[in-house]
Amino acid sequence: MGADPLELCSFENHDYQIRPELREYFGRLPIHVKTAILASGAEITTLGELMQIAEHLKLKG
Repeated sequence: MGADPLELCSFENHDYQIRPELREYFGRLPIHVKTAILASGAEITTLGELMQIAEHLKLKG
């Protein structure tokens, strides 16, 4: 099975990869939300920040 292209590029150098609680939540997000977060370049360092931006992006569609 091939690896997810998101995980091979910009995903690997973010807290979403390093911190287990962020990695788990980020991994469950829809692909369009993951892509938008990565494209934003936002520095998200807490689970609360990640959850807040993810919910905003889910509502935005």
